[in-house]
Amino acid sequence: MARPLRKRKLDGTPYFRRDKVESEIQALAGISAAELERRADLWQVGDPGYVSPEALLYLVRNAASGAHREKLTEKLLLRVARRVPSVANADGKTVSMTRMNIREAVRDHFVDLLLSDRNQYDDRLDYYEVNFNSAVAADRRDANDRHWKQENRTTEIETEDGEVSAQVESAVGNYNPFDADELDEKDYRLLLDEAIDSLPEFQRRIVVMWRQDIPIESNDPSVGSISKVLGKSAKTVRTHRDKAFASLKLRLERKGKK
Repeated sequence: MARPLRKRKLDGTPYFRRDKVESEIQALAGISAAELERRADLWQVGDPGYVSPEALLYLVRNAASGAHREKLTEKLLLRVARRVPSVANADGKTVSMTRMNIREAVRDHFVDLLLSDRNQYDDRLDYYEVNFNSAVAADRRDANDRHWKQENRTTEIETEDGEVSAQVESAVGNYNPFDADELDEKDYRLLLDEAIDSLPEFQRRIVVMWRQDIPIESNDPSVGSISKVLGKSAKTVRTHRDKAFASLKLRLERKGKK
């Protein structure tokens, strides 16, 4: 019999896998590791030998540490990826950084749960064994809300051509989130780190390198620069740095730290 789930609903009743999944888990117990890995590659429900994501997750959670478990985990993560929209924009030639951040957020959250479960049973994974697609959809909605909200905040500080608006440029002025006096305060450092982590990935990377005193550009080929690392012009880097600083200033002011 498959290991029972431990998570309970608000009324105290336990979660149960669907009968179909329970039967599937029992059937899979008798096949070889190689055959299981082959079948875990099948992702269309109608494929002969298809393994449901609920059953695959059960096998990953209960497999012994080793190459077999890692292979099954990789295939499970592909199932997660298939439940998240493509990062491609409508033109089919460019990608959306926001959609990319959403995909990464959903995947990272799931990986964090897997790692936590390996350390000690984590009942937050139980619902994924009940209805995997519904659980991932909920993660996707959370990531959508979080990252599109950030995108909308970013849009507000841009002009139509993507440049920093004059109003924001004036508001930012000589603002420096890494002011030495502010950094001496532990609470400020924690809020700042949290704010930086909330930035779009491209802006976050710029701010992290700026914090490490890496110059935006350098005429010396032996000296690294943000522009070289990111493969962007110095103007583009400065524009996104200013957008990031504007976002940080706004977020920290809302938290009561200027």
